[in-house]
Amino acid sequence: MSRGDRRPVTVHTIAQHVGVSPAAVSTVLANRHEERRLAPATVDRIRQAVRALGYVPNVAARRLRAHDPQVHSLELGILTTFEAPLFLVSRALRELQRTVDARSGPDRHFSVSIDMFHAGRLREMPGLLNASRFNGVIITNTLPVDDAFLKSTTLPYAVVVQGRRLANYCCVLETPGEGGRRAAEILVRARRRRPVVLTPALLTETTADRAEAFCASYRALAGIDPPRRAAAGFAPGAGAEAIGAHLAADPKCDGLFAVTDTLALGAYQAIKAAGRRIPTDLAVVAVGDHEHADFFDPPLTCVGPAYDVVVKEIVALLFNLMNRRRVRPAEVFVPPTVTLRAST
Repeated sequence: MSRGDRRPVTVHTIAQHVGVSPAAVSTVLANRHEERRLAPATVDRIRQAVRALGYVPNVAARRLRAHDPQVHSLELGILTTFEAPLFLVSRALRELQRTVDARSGPDRHFSVSIDMFHAGRLREMPGLLNASRFNGVIITNTLPVDDAFLKSTTLPYAVVVQGRRLANYCCVLETPGEGGRRAAEILVRARRRRPVVLTPALLTETTADRAEAFCASYRALAGIDPPRRAAAGFAPGAGAEAIGAHLAADPKCDGLFAVTDTLALGAYQAIKAAGRRIPTDLAVVAVGDHEHADFFDPPLTCVGPAYDVVVKEIVALLFNLMNRRRVRPAEVFVPPTVTLRAST
């Protein structure tokens, strides 16, 4: 079936494509197929058609079915983990609020919430599969197990995923491999022969890509295979503990690539506690766009996408989905920027 991007895919379109009733499609989209005992094979065929045809829920139609001739209130959510840093979420919230303020009027109001889940347990979030809870959501900071759940499930509202490549969703992410590659180039130019990579123990698709790209680039550029240190968590304290242990084991370490700048903040403390100077003894580069990077001592060199650009792309995509100006999944890549500061 060939359909232009401007022709909305409806429940009837999917039903005709699969050869089932519209009621069966609606049941799967509302995630009530187990309750209504639809055959698993039928559920899989419907979900495959939903992904292949690029179905997006019709918010206005949902309100009409609820006997509301006007869309009076739209519920938007940012879904993120308890464990991850929130500075990206706060930027997304500000951009989302600016957008809804501009779009609000006498007949249209928006509510925006931040909803939290434990890393790896997105599927357990109450009401996640409820078609009437949200009109649109932004999902960020997921682990691979969460991504696997999203790939196998079609959420019944507009969704934009940050930092992940999921074929059945609109995604905004940094250009794969670029952040790690640019970081490696910086430390190679600084002639660092014993760099270490600092990651959280729980790797997302994005942080794993940064670490892999850095190591691959260092091998290609300098013939060196950097070791890795896994921090117990995402917070600065975890970074400090991991790098403190590494410096005790390898006092000749002369470079550090941290896959997030919050881990780098903790690493600074451990480096100084070990009597090392930044960047004379140990150069540091991190990925991120931390609003306080200029105030690290010394200021932190950063690579990675500008998060103000990321959140603008995310919010624009979300509203295009809700307004049905896009009916097929899209991937938007934001290239990294490099901000050289005194840490290198």
